[in-house]
Amino acid sequence: MFANYDATGLKGLIDQREITQEEVVEHYIGQIEKLNPKINAFVHTMFEEARAQTGENATQTGPLRGLPFAVKDLNPVKGHPYTNGSKLQQNYVAEADDLIVERFRKAGLVFLGKTNTPEFGFLPTTEPELFGPTLNPWNHAFSPGGSSGGAAAAVVAGMVPFAHASDGGGSIRIPASCTGLFGLKPSRGLLPYSPYVNQIATSHAVTKSVRDSATLLDALKGKGPYELYPSVSGEESYVDAINRPFYKLKIATTIDWNGQAYVDSETKKAHAKTVAMLEKLGHEVEEVKVDFNLDEFAKSFIDVWMGSGSVVIKHLAQMMQVKPSSENLEKLSEMVLRRGEEMSAQQYEEARVKLYFASQKLIALHEQYDLLLSPVLNKLPLKTGEANHTSEDAFYRNFIDYCSFTPLTNISGQPSMSVPVHWSENGLPVGMQFTGPLGSESLLFQLAGQIEQAYPWWDQYKILYRN
Repeated sequence: MFANYDATGLKGLIDQREITQEEVVEHYIGQIEKLNPKINAFVHTMFEEARAQTGENATQTGPLRGLPFAVKDLNPVKGHPYTNGSKLQQNYVAEADDLIVERFRKAGLVFLGKTNTPEFGFLPTTEPELFGPTLNPWNHAFSPGGSSGGAAAAVVAGMVPFAHASDGGGSIRIPASCTGLFGLKPSRGLLPYSPYVNQIATSHAVTKSVRDSATLLDALKGKGPYELYPSVSGEESYVDAINRPFYKLKIATTIDWNGQAYVDSETKKAHAKTVAMLEKLGHEVEEVKVDFNLDEFAKSFIDVWMGSGSVVIKHLAQMMQVKPSSENLEKLSEMVLRRGEEMSAQQYEEARVKLYFASQKLIALHEQYDLLLSPVLNKLPLKTGEANHTSEDAFYRNFIDYCSFTPLTNISGQPSMSVPVHWSENGLPVGMQFTGPLGSESLLFQLAGQIEQAYPWWDQYKILYRN
């Protein structure tokens, strides 16, 4: 029965007293116990605490009270392991919740555990040495993406109805695409800012339905205390936006950044399918050339990412009172730490400024177009162990050839979503990315809801569960 419902549907059943919170929690605990040994999506469970929260002494309040949830292991949950997927922190127990976890609690969510992530969330695959790889439920030979790969695998496999995800270069949208889920990266300023990585990262979730994502964002939105930058208001209800009467949208599209990026045949097929879908829904789609140098952008992004990532590693090592080394870091993280230490302030600032100007070119599109359509990824999900991230050149090649479409909106701060529109001949999902101007979440949810209603993807999950 549970497989037929999204989180919102389960909440309705609980509210109507057709099922109890305890029954829902026990079902998903059973699913984790059954499926996690095969998928490796969860790295820590919180079953007893969850049971205590849904029993006779339950005290949750909030719009999502009683719904099972999972937190990505990049965020501390008080009293539980907080590792960032790294040996550097493998024995650390968090002393307090962070701000986004506090908001999950305030919404009434019941945590069943923490999900797997690459070390420090640095990669578009989820294969940390500390916990081992998470496998894609559609085909175990492939990765579910990253860095929220554990979260996405857990949701699509049916271990939780929805789960926390975060995105600093595509880490919500990439795993959503790889696993056939819906994933929206909110605007910078709609949720609390991170002090790290040049404010390019934000949190939200991966979900099976559009309305689950909108419902959760309605519960989470709002700036954090004492922030230094402006916030996006988010005053309207995103759930209400889904069913709002539609008008014709003018949508720009690029399939390969003016021929600068390789895109495989299956992704091209998914893109053409999406354009046809949009036109059938009454929207206008126009291919555009973006004045954008992909090579320069990739190199600048990597410089900023490595410089900022180096500080993350340094501060976490200080927190743990240990020296970062090959004993407690993977090769990529060692490389990031070293590059950050060697980088000059001028090099970092030049890269940041170049990213700023590249972002302006993307934002300028919205003077003529409502949204920008592109692939999420350049090709189908990578096989487990296929990605090579042990050198800076290899990292650059993976950026250019695998995930060249997602990072730009992290720099610009624009909201961007992955919508599951296609499954390949071998059964792997392909998501398409829609990006809007700052603060346009309502428009994105509105379009996603229209696509979901006209071209529903839920039957694909039923196929997965039958197999």
